[in-house]
Amino acid sequence: MRRIRGVVVIALAMTLVGCAGQEGDADPASVDAMLDVEKVPGVLVAPYEHFVQIDPDAPEDEIVTTALAVRDIVDGMGEDRPRDLEIVAVYPGDPYVNTTFTTTSYDDPDRFEDDVRLWAGLLDDGFTQVSYVTASEGAGAGTLAVFSEGQGDAGKTLAETYGAIEQSVSEPPYSDAPPSLYASVDRASISNKSGRADLGDAWIEPSEELASLDYLTSARVSLTPDETWVSLVGDAGLTAEQAAQIMAVLTDRGVLGPAVNVIHTDRSALPKDSKTTLYGVAE
Repeated sequence: MRRIRGVVVIALAMTLVGCAGQEGDADPASVDAMLDVEKVPGVLVAPYEHFVQIDPDAPEDEIVTTALAVRDIVDGMGEDRPRDLEIVAVYPGDPYVNTTFTTTSYDDPDRFEDDVRLWAGLLDDGFTQVSYVTASEGAGAGTLAVFSEGQGDAGKTLAETYGAIEQSVSEPPYSDAPPSLYASVDRASISNKSGRADLGDAWIEPSEELASLDYLTSARVSLTPDETWVSLVGDAGLTAEQAAQIMAVLTDRGVLGPAVNVIHTDRSALPKDSKTTLYGVAE
């Protein structure tokens, strides 16, 4: 399994519930929490109670243990605790590659452990850009996303990347109410906001095939409960032959239907002229 060195931080939202001190003022509860967090095994640096650095090469169990210990301290701040708990990883040499875990439900230690383990498990599998934003105040499902460049941070295709996040939510407590899933590899991406963890292969291969067309800069497929949107982007308008090629890909894959909409955006055109509906209804 491939681990990439980096900087992993647990960052708590800077807005504190019930705290309205002037800029630069040190809140006593925050200072006390910061000092306690610095003593947690696995924490490297805690310059503020909302910014905690841990070992990026730590295995899944160690990340979870450290995060739980930090959670206990912050939760103990009571009314002064931050509303959000956010874990951020930034890898050296590429500041744009990062991974985040955000939750507002860290007052529930069991759910917090499940959520942070879901995030840490994908990191442990070698993915370096994993974002998991849990549901606000514990309501709803949240969003789990994996972003990759080229053939993926772990050398995986879009199908393998999406399959990894499908597998990660296939067991309780996520199997009955999975989060929205999003996978992006190079120029192809697919998101499932339909509430179904199992997407199958129907849209994976068309997404990759469309993204491989040299006149498209990206191909994004989004599934919602009622509709499927295929959003294609290019640096110029489509010729008749190019539009026909796009529709042939979708027709040959058998994915077109009454709830499917295919939209092309020309980035060189004015906004009012940039979108062309190739199939379905206008966006």
